[in-house]
Amino acid sequence: MKIEFCLDKIDGFLPSIARQLGLQIKNNSFALPDKLGKGFFSQAVFNCNLAITYYEINLDIPSTIIRHKSANSDILPIVFWLSNAGVTQELNTETKIIGKNTPNGIFFPSNNIETNYTFPAGIPIKNIAVYIHKTWFKKFLNPQNDYINNYILRQNKYFLFEEINFAMEEVITDIEAIFKTKINDTLAPLNLYIDTLKLSNLFFEKILQRKSENTFVNIKPYDIQNLFKIKGIISDNYIDFPTMDFLSKESHMNERKLQKLFKQVFGKSIYQFALSLKMREAKRLLQSKSHSVSEVGYLVGYSNLSHFSQKFREHVGITPKQYLTSL
Repeated sequence: MKIEFCLDKIDGFLPSIARQLGLQIKNNSFALPDKLGKGFFSQAVFNCNLAITYYEINLDIPSTIIRHKSANSDILPIVFWLSNAGVTQELNTETKIIGKNTPNGIFFPSNNIETNYTFPAGIPIKNIAVYIHKTWFKKFLNPQNDYINNYILRQNKYFLFEEINFAMEEVITDIEAIFKTKINDTLAPLNLYIDTLKLSNLFFEKILQRKSENTFVNIKPYDIQNLFKIKGIISDNYIDFPTMDFLSKESHMNERKLQKLFKQVFGKSIYQFALSLKMREAKRLLQSKSHSVSEVGYLVGYSNLSHFSQKFREHVGITPKQYLTSL
């Protein structure tokens, strides 16, 4: 099955999907037909400047979703992947696995970039997307020399990846609960509106941590391919971390260029990216409840427990012990 859509309007996603499946939208939602699988798509449109979509599906057949480029560059789409289901994304001839517990849990492209997704069969897939009108968004900002003002509001073509952090996970849990079980509650529209703004704000706070530069490099496709290659090397070796000299040779860039482009695309320095992978693995091990805090620290490369606890708290917001207790 192949589904194609183009975001020409804030509320355009759900009608486009329903139309191609031959379905009617009722109460801003529709269920997936039995012949295709199980699940539902839902949407909340708060005004002509802000909307949010949520879907939770389990397909019977592999499917391709194509998001075509749009001439409407005023729409800012922020895509949050909430499951680790082996969804693959094609972008600039590069294919990768995306999901919640990866550094690519959030995808933020300009609206004129085409992206292809392949959804596997028989695996639950969940997704939240927030759509914001750029002009409306700009009204709530102070002009500053920062990443949002210099890059997001000025560049016509870009894409960014971010990781879903602990604070976002809490808001996402609330949004999921509203769409799945509380959508008819009296305060559901208000709570969903608040949570949508909160989730968006947490995302933009995260990208504000990126260093603002007066001049942004137009990244060549060849360099993009090498950046994903380096990201893959780090992902496979984040405990026994490769040297910068090795990574520089593998990327065919000098160290300065590699560091600069890596952070521009992925939102973190190479070291911060490797650290985020360590902390993601630490969270997974703690969630399994099969290891003590000290054992988890050792498994992700720390011989010093206090150092592990310090880095975990900086990354997650609470200590490993507190995280384990909260599970």
